[in-house]
Formats: sequence, C-alpha cells, structure tokens
Amino acid sequence: MAGSGGLHSINLGDVDILLSILSQALSFILINKASKTMDPRLLTGYMMLIGSFILFAISLWKEPEGLSSLATAPPSIWGAFFFSAIFATALGHMSYNYAIGKVGAAESSIFLNLNTLFSLLGAAFFLNEALVPAHFIGLIFIVSGVLLGSGAIEIWILQRKNKRLSA
Repeated sequence: MAGSGGLHSINLGDVDILLSILSQALSFILINKASKTMDPRLLTGYMMLIGSFILFAISLWKEPEGLSSLATAPPSIWGAFFFSAIFATALGHMSYNYAIGKVGAAESSIFLNLNTLFSLLGAAFFLNEALVPAHFIGLIFIVSGVLLGSGAIEIWILQRKNKRLSA
C-alpha cells in the first residue's frame, strides 16, 4: 500500500501475499484431511519441524552471514524470537490445526483474514513500521468480513430480537 505503485498497480509484494494466502488455503484443506487420522498436535509438530528445517536452509542460502549476526543480538531480540516461536507459532498453529480438525477447513478459513491484522499490528509494535490510512481502511474490511463470514453478526441480531420478544 505504501510502495511506489500505489493502489492502481500490482507489486511483487502483492504477488507474494497472494501466493502465500493460496498456499495457506491449500494447507488448511490438507490439514483437515490429515487431522481425521492423526492427532492435530502431532501433525503440528511434524509441520513445524519440517518447516523449520526448510526455512533454516533458505536462510543460509539467502543470508549467509545471518547466523553469525545472531551471536551479537541483544536479549530483547532473543526474547521476541522465543515468544514468537512458542506462543505465536507453536501454540497458535496447534490450536488452529485442532480447530480445523473439529469444525472443518471452510468454517475455520474465515479467520485466516485475521492473520493479516495481527501481522500488521506486530510489525507496527515490534518493528516500528509506519501505519498509513489505507491500513485502517483494510482493518475495517478485515474485521467486517470476519464478523459477517463467521455468522457473529447474525447471532447478535437474533439474540437482540429474542431479547425484545421475551421482554
């Protein structure tokens, strides 16, 4: 949004986001099928282990000096790293994969849109990324889409109607 192309062009980052969302949607379908025969916690463990090896290999290829720079990282960076690894990644994915196994990929995929929201908030908070007005417009669309797609608005309206009828 804040890149050189504005809203009227497609940037390489836009293509990257599209491909990542498509691959995640495909993974939800595969997780749904696999969780019928495998414990979601074990499935998540395998996914995290295999994914971490692949990402580590890519990081060595893309940033050969990156591993040596970790030795001089301040404790706050290591704290953010472990917090992200344990809570955001491991527990978050384990919970989400469990939900996919219970309610299905279609029902749980609506909350995929919240990943963008939390990524943006995390980038602003931890990396001091600038938030532009377009981000807040996107926030309104994301939250509205999740509320409408999950049925929360319909449930709230029905509860209000039932409350009025019983009064």
